[in-house]
Amino acid sequence: MLIVLTQEPVGPVVIAAIVAIAVAVASAASLLMLRFATAGRSTRARSSRARALRRGGELGAIVGLIAALQVVGGLTPLTVLFIVLSFAIAEYVLSAGATPSR
Repeated sequence: MLIVLTQEPVGPVVIAAIVAIAVAVASAASLLMLRFATAGRSTRARSSRARALRRGGELGAIVGLIAALQVVGGLTPLTVLFIVLSFAIAEYVLSAGATPSR
């Protein structure tokens, strides 16, 4: 087991593992946020559920990008900060919504 963990990560198994982890994080985060989303059939409830799914997908994408960068050796604190802040700004813009024009 130790030999397997210390070898250089190459091949499609690593890619499959990264994708599986990213999907698992996205699913778990979405389910957790959906638990607190508004219930019902109103527009507010639909947007609350859509927001929860979007945020879960964003978390999965963040984890996937960070894991992929770690595997290829390009992970630094600056790249992590750039990835997280990029998604945070995108979420801020998407959550702001459109303001009605007068």
